[in-house]
Amino acid sequence: MSFSCLNIPYKQPNFWTEPENAMRRAYRITDTIILEKAGDLGRGGSTAVTAILINCQKLVVANVGDSRVVMCKNGVAKQLSVDHEPSTEREDIENRGGFVSTFPGKSFAKIEEL
Repeated sequence: MSFSCLNIPYKQPNFWTEPENAMRRAYRITDTIILEKAGDLGRGGSTAVTAILINCQKLVVANVGDSRVVMCKNGVAKQLSVDHEPSTEREDIENRGGFVSTFPGKSFAKIEEL
């Protein structure tokens, strides 16, 4: 079973005028699709990063899990996103119907909201 969520951000209302809200909605829709298909897909988790450059003027980024958005400017790295830490967010994750699995050296979480 497969599905593509690559164009979900662009399909959101007001994408060009409110890209941050469109990105949030797109992540929530993707999360809902994954939750609905959980019976077929099985238990698992993932991380994701989305970066969209609008009119070569505005960069909108989003992340889920421990994926990180980093930009390099003039040889200097700048972190653009905040890491999600499943070990410290366990209660919120579980309250939203998600779970946290810990493997040696790593924690994985299914997170419903940004």
